[in-house]
Amino acid sequence: MSGRVRAVSRPIVAAGVALMVGAGVLGGVVAPGTARADWAPLDRTDPATPATVTADPLPTTQINGVAWAQLVVGNKVYVAGEFTRARPAGAAPGTQETARNHLLAYDIRTGQLDTSFAPTLNAQALALAASPDGSRIYVGGDFTRADGQSRYRVAAYSTATGQLVSDFRPAVGNQVRAIAATDSTVYLGGAFASVGSTARNRLAAVSAATGALLPWAPRPGVGSTAGNTLKDDPEKNAQTSNEVLALVVAGSNGQVVAAGRFDSLNGVKATGVGALDGVTGATRPFAVNRLITNQGVNSAVWSLSTDGTSVYGTGYNYYGPGNLEGSFAAEATGGRVRWINDCRGDTYSIFAKGGAAYHATHAHVCDNIGGFPEQNPRVNMYGTAVSNAATGTVGPVTVQGIPYFRGQPAPSVLPWYPTFYSGRYTGQYQAGWTVTGNDDYVVYGGEFPGVNGLTQQGLVRFAVSDIAPDRVGPRTTGTWTPTVSMVPGAARVSWRAVSDRDNEHLTYRVYRDSMAAAPVCAVTRPSQWWTLPTYACSDTAATAGAHRYLVTATDAAGNRVSSTWVTATVGSANRSPSRAYAGLVQADGALQHWPLGEASGTRAYNRTNGLDLTVQSGVTRRQAGAIAGDADTSYAFNGTSSGYLGGTSAMAAPQTFSVEAWFQTTSRAGGRIVGFGNSATGYSSSYDRHVMMDASGRLAFGVRLNGTNPTVTTTGTYNDGRWHHVVGTLDHTGLALYVDGTLIGKRADVTAASRYTGHWRVGGDRSWFSGADWFAGRIDEVAVYPRALSPEQVRAHDSTGRSGTVPNAAPTASFTATPADLTVAVDGAASADADGRVAAHAWDFGDGATGTGATASHTYAAAGTYTVRLTVTDDDGATGTVTRTVTVTAPAPQPEPEPEPGVQPLAADAFERSVTSGWGTADVGGAWTMSGSSGISSVTGGAGQLSGGIGRTVGATLGAVSGQDVAVQAELTLPQAATGTGAWVSLGGRKVGSTDQRATLRFQSTGAVDVRLDRTVDGAETVLASQRLAGTYAPGTALTVRLELAGTALRAKVWPAGTAEPTAWTVTATDTTAALQRPGSLFLEVYTSGSATRRQDLRLDDLWAGQAGQLPPAP
Repeated sequence: MSGRVRAVSRPIVAAGVALMVGAGVLGGVVAPGTARADWAPLDRTDPATPATVTADPLPTTQINGVAWAQLVVGNKVYVAGEFTRARPAGAAPGTQETARNHLLAYDIRTGQLDTSFAPTLNAQALALAASPDGSRIYVGGDFTRADGQSRYRVAAYSTATGQLVSDFRPAVGNQVRAIAATDSTVYLGGAFASVGSTARNRLAAVSAATGALLPWAPRPGVGSTAGNTLKDDPEKNAQTSNEVLALVVAGSNGQVVAAGRFDSLNGVKATGVGALDGVTGATRPFAVNRLITNQGVNSAVWSLSTDGTSVYGTGYNYYGPGNLEGSFAAEATGGRVRWINDCRGDTYSIFAKGGAAYHATHAHVCDNIGGFPEQNPRVNMYGTAVSNAATGTVGPVTVQGIPYFRGQPAPSVLPWYPTFYSGRYTGQYQAGWTVTGNDDYVVYGGEFPGVNGLTQQGLVRFAVSDIAPDRVGPRTTGTWTPTVSMVPGAARVSWRAVSDRDNEHLTYRVYRDSMAAAPVCAVTRPSQWWTLPTYACSDTAATAGAHRYLVTATDAAGNRVSSTWVTATVGSANRSPSRAYAGLVQADGALQHWPLGEASGTRAYNRTNGLDLTVQSGVTRRQAGAIAGDADTSYAFNGTSSGYLGGTSAMAAPQTFSVEAWFQTTSRAGGRIVGFGNSATGYSSSYDRHVMMDASGRLAFGVRLNGTNPTVTTTGTYNDGRWHHVVGTLDHTGLALYVDGTLIGKRADVTAASRYTGHWRVGGDRSWFSGADWFAGRIDEVAVYPRALSPEQVRAHDSTGRSGTVPNAAPTASFTATPADLTVAVDGAASADADGRVAAHAWDFGDGATGTGATASHTYAAAGTYTVRLTVTDDDGATGTVTRTVTVTAPAPQPEPEPEPGVQPLAADAFERSVTSGWGTADVGGAWTMSGSSGISSVTGGAGQLSGGIGRTVGATLGAVSGQDVAVQAELTLPQAATGTGAWVSLGGRKVGSTDQRATLRFQSTGAVDVRLDRTVDGAETVLASQRLAGTYAPGTALTVRLELAGTALRAKVWPAGTAEPTAWTVTATDTTAALQRPGSLFLEVYTSGSATRRQDLRLDDLWAGQAGQLPPAP
């Protein structure tokens, strides 16, 4: 096959969105469903709410075609596709272009094109893979020439030099769509029927060392055409295909997982995806393929990726037999399903990191797993994310009405929705075709012309919040105008929520008359682009007369939008005294709060949004209320089908929630106190999330799930005529029931409930408990929350209701400790009190000494580690305590003065001191500055210790040293062997910002060590020269590294410490870059590969720096 790959996928008829035109915000007043995350989730411990990258599109190299595949090696992103030109971010098409023929690389940290990597292919590239040590990349596609040499559809490039690997030259007979590699073997998949003159049916393996064909020859088989119903090309329906589209090496014993259009492997049923022995090619069990039906010319499992323990796959179906258009996660060994993402809308790539899985897709409906419903007109989301953990189950139907994966474990859809614009290059009207990344970045490639209103063609980066600018904020459409209505005792200000591309929870503030005054209220509430609830704030303190109201929405980074001012006239009847219990309910984040204190009318007003309840005829108002010392009243329900409250606007049944009420009854019939149902009146046909009572007075709380009714039930009875407080909660930890402030029971096996649309009902509806459907008794203060209340919050609500006063919240103690020699300085100013102020600080320094005040200091008599305790007391007498350990050291003895040498060094450090964090101050050269958020650094044992996190760069800089023609020398030791693709250690100079020259030692997991001379200009790294050291490196061996920078000349040598210095330089180079002909700082950096299995430790000793040509003094 030749020519452009055209994804045989569903045409996105309604998805063509012109650049600079965003999708409209759709949907009515709908309550949130499953609790979801963003880059600042409320609960980072909840697997349903992992932190995502932000939706800020970062400046990235652009291309003039389409990117089909991406690969991250170190800090480089390799991109394969069909394009001929690259240009910088911000450049218009046709301007500032650089030739790049179907393959390029850019720096993942800066987005800038790698100018040293400029291969030329004569046709499109479709697949990329890296060798495990990262020393080479493999590229596959339609090309037959690479860099002017014959390379038939597959080639290898050195990552160190950017050059073709000369002795890797397999001749594949047709298109290569997939590559996976081990140290010894390169696996190929595609549309080919031969390699060289030997027959191979869509799968083959070659030697990584020589490119020679290996015996590995699995046989993918075609499937039935019965499911093909393509209308615009009916002749195609009779065709079959066994093409292989994706390969990964994952699981036990070098297993290879393949995906594509096939229906069997070696005659064994394996629809769309299957596992193969990496040596023999024999078929292995892979359970997920028993669920998937994607195969043939109109359907396939399109892509695979792996994190080593799981395999992730994506699917498409266009009038074919397939049932997967979303994605799956399966255990790498055995293929057991971890979760199914049953969104509809073909998905082309998936990348899992940090608890989230990112997709290149055109998903248009995800409500079967709790996400966005189908819109009319259709809205396609081209970049989405889900949790990388099963948090619920797949619902009963999809938009086509077929329950393909009903009951299978499902992830949560995350609120990460950058706006990609569909492209025209392939004719498929798709945006992204590929997504990958590392610990800090997620990178997309495809044919999109822009993202979030910015021109950014074909490639784009997103980053974690610590790196990203965090400028994507709340969005409104048209004029955002709140509504003010008068309700008994208050002016209720209500507004429709706004959405944010990467924050589900926004903080809304309501201002009266002026933004200079404190807001009337401030609440943090969830929203999504498709579900924009109405929220409300009750102003009970406004004086009679005309007032203006304004609402602001602010995200976690402080980005803010404001509504227009609206004017309303407040009457004297719209003032009421503050209510301690109601304030606590709303402070704890109630989405719905019906106090049930109205004296008349047909509405039970919702004080936190506009979703009021309709009062039926069997309800009597103005009954004595449950809350002590509160004049607000309750409702009485008559126990018949006319005695209940029903909703006025439908909403999605929540997956994470708390439902709360107070009740009083002597009924011997029981009934449903509060619950959810799909009908606002009469009997519901779908109903659950009940708090129910049976005829004996026992309480139960339960949900409907997969045809069952899991329930928590009390043993005690509560129809004793007294007021009782009840709370039911559901979240990822289970289903729980509290009565009168005490946890009655919890089911950890129930973490989800049925998905449907309906209403909260108070006082009755159909239920499955043994009591009556309709409740006879009083009900008060009903509330619904978007999360599970904590046991402490439940107890506080119960206590406040019975006492009429909110319990004092204890203060939170917090402090920092800064040791210097034997003295420690402590600062407790960060301590806080949520409902008052911190009145006193008391310090215990762990050696019998004490202190007071927000800040203090203490000098210890002897070096050692001590436990420091801070106790803070608030203005109500409650206390909070926190402890930390601090280590103090005796001052280093002052060295005897030495004779003044003829030439002073620029820097010198023997590390003969003890520092618990950082490296302190060098003997000569000033203080060390540490960099990298994951770094662990100290000075101990006569050496500087530095440890870098996986996929992270950490470093140390002598910023006070500035030199242009310099020599720098140090001893480096790796205590343990490098893992994954290795560790990179750099010793450098002339550092100004992100521009420098350096000597880099790359330690590979095999023990090989490569010595390089590199330059970095504005973060873009270029290898100037490279040389492999003889032999292998033994962990714990100290190496002496010497680097000289003199004019445009660079040279470095490396030898075992303690042996004679070699005369010859290990590697030399010339660099005329103007930006580097200037003085700069000295530095050390360590990068641990993203594929490493542990942190990489480094010891640095005997650092010395002087003028170029100068030698350090003899030891």
